[in-house]
Amino acid sequence: MFSRCKENIQRKIYKINRLFNRGIAYAKLCILLLLYIFVFLVLIWVFNIINAVNISGNGNELLTNTSPSLEIPSIQSNQLLNEVYIPQSKKIESQSLINSTKETNPNKTNQNTVVESNPNLISPSQPIAESTEDGDFREFRITVYPETVKIDDELYLKGWTYNGTFPGPAIRVKEGRKVRIIFRNQVPGVRTTVHWHGIPTRNSVDGVPLLTQPYINYGEQYVYEFIAEPAGTYSYHSHGEALQLDMGMVGPFIIEPKDPVYPRTETEWVVSVDEMKIAGQGNPPPANDGNNMDQSMMQRMMPNAILGTADLYNVFTINGKRDPKHVFTAEVNQWVRMRIINFGFQNHRIKVEGMEMYVTHMDGYPLPKAQPVEYVEIAPYERVDVYLIGNKPGKYRMYDIDRGHSEFGLKAKVLLTESEATRTNQQQPQSLSLIRTNRGAPKYQGIIAGIPGPDETKYDRVYNMQLGMAMGNNGMSWAINKVIFTSYDKITPYKVKTGEMVKINLFNMSPENHPMHFHGHHFSIVSINGQTLSEPWISKDTINVKPMQQISIAFKADNPGDWIFHCHQVHHADSGLITYLTYVE
Repeated sequence: MFSRCKENIQRKIYKINRLFNRGIAYAKLCILLLLYIFVFLVLIWVFNIINAVNISGNGNELLTNTSPSLEIPSIQSNQLLNEVYIPQSKKIESQSLINSTKETNPNKTNQNTVVESNPNLISPSQPIAESTEDGDFREFRITVYPETVKIDDELYLKGWTYNGTFPGPAIRVKEGRKVRIIFRNQVPGVRTTVHWHGIPTRNSVDGVPLLTQPYINYGEQYVYEFIAEPAGTYSYHSHGEALQLDMGMVGPFIIEPKDPVYPRTETEWVVSVDEMKIAGQGNPPPANDGNNMDQSMMQRMMPNAILGTADLYNVFTINGKRDPKHVFTAEVNQWVRMRIINFGFQNHRIKVEGMEMYVTHMDGYPLPKAQPVEYVEIAPYERVDVYLIGNKPGKYRMYDIDRGHSEFGLKAKVLLTESEATRTNQQQPQSLSLIRTNRGAPKYQGIIAGIPGPDETKYDRVYNMQLGMAMGNNGMSWAINKVIFTSYDKITPYKVKTGEMVKINLFNMSPENHPMHFHGHHFSIVSINGQTLSEPWISKDTINVKPMQQISIAFKADNPGDWIFHCHQVHHADSGLITYLTYVE
């Protein structure tokens, strides 16, 4: 009896010891996690202090005052076709262009309806927007309304779509055409605007709510008029919050050139890549947007400073389809122009099997010569044009090489065929002018950025912008120079004057990518991580600044107005990573 009692006591002591040891282990794990978070925050704080040596004040002070010399692509302002919107914060009344309407048919056209495009110049599952001629204008009607769209045979998205498709129909026009877009909002409870991403319109039609125009409420319409120039691959999308983009309010905008820099092609693929979150479609793939660490705990602690999108999106698409059935077709030994548009919030690396790839344009602007690549890296809302050519008929695929992306749907079939003309060498492709390897030159996402050497440009203004985090009223949020955007009247804009050469030094002091988009202008990359360029080759409107990276951009101030500059990982912008530039007398 005594021995049995002893065994019971020993058993209980063993269980108590085991529970105690387990509790100690859990406590250690919690301490380690807290230590991890503490070290992460300390590192951000230290980097901010280190970088503060190079940044004075709030970053929008004039640092140099000299004359311009660098030739950067100039922007020809569009003539004034409709009135200027003056924000209410400036306390000047202005009549808006909004007219109430209850018309719900987004595809209403007349007998003059035309599609300005060759049938070979568009991709499967990507419709072209119809338009009509109205005097000097090519007129499009775009309506946003709730629609359930098919992602694959078993998956549907209840979204807000432009003219009922996802992405919206591709707007295609010739360079220099006057364009009128009549936009209608038919989404109950939603207010929105439309931004013409990358097109340097005049300020009044830029589509930024409360800065260049009022919101367009449910049941209202707004008329946008501008001249379609310069030629290039652009996009149009809602402006205001990430949710509207996630719901499908995006579409391609193609301006066809008068005088092409590169050979015309008989076949063109418009490839829109995106990601979305749909319940029941599995766990999201690993992060690729700047870091590979588990962000879930830190996001719970800092919900306003969302640290990426790895744990958000679990469906990846090409032209709105997951693992689409449609096939991208082309002939062997003939050039194909592929226009890639990233409508998502993650970086993607796109590869096409069986074809050589040459990058020719970035954000609509041509490179001086084509550059061969194994794949194309593209950040949120960038556009990259690629010339493709294959020499062997067969079945291939287009896919995202990032781990998990193609498995979750970002892949498509490619078919190369051979006609009698190509088989008998009667139809030979034009040659491309290729760049020779420039060793030691800095690269932007795999593309040589120019000829390295001293930047001898004399800038009128130089601004420093630190991209990072700051403590706000709702906890940690994203900020520029520790200033969290809340409204336009509560931040100090960066000032420029017409004709000035302006340089912006971007410092990413965070663990995330920041694809920074500048409205109304194109800029040149003039320095990457301190390595300057004597001859910049890349002109852009969206620049992806990677963690702990420094990139300097330069532009000529030639499009007056108030122009927003923000992160196009829009979760970051929604949390405060926004500023704007204003022209002064």
